[in-house]
Amino acid sequence: MTHQRRSSSINVRTESGSSTMAWEDICGDAAWQGRWVALDDCAYNAAGEATAGLVVDYDDNLADLCARLSAERRKRCSVVYCPPAESAA
Repeated sequence: MTHQRRSSSINVRTESGSSTMAWEDICGDAAWQGRWVALDDCAYNAAGEATAGLVVDYDDNLADLCARLSAERRKRCSVVYCPPAESAA
């Protein structure tokens, strides 16, 4: 079984300045579907769920993602699972 993993350095934000994305937009992007996504600068709903944020990293493997976040000392990120397209609706 082949897993596609993010191998470039952490930080999806670009120097041109990415903006906060709504969770619905994140789930609609094929790059993150079926993967764990780390969000920074999050907005939350009353239930405490992230509703928007900046994608800073992602991976198929939760442990690998958390290890990179820890190595980069990113302690304020929310890590959420972005469902595959067929279950995103």
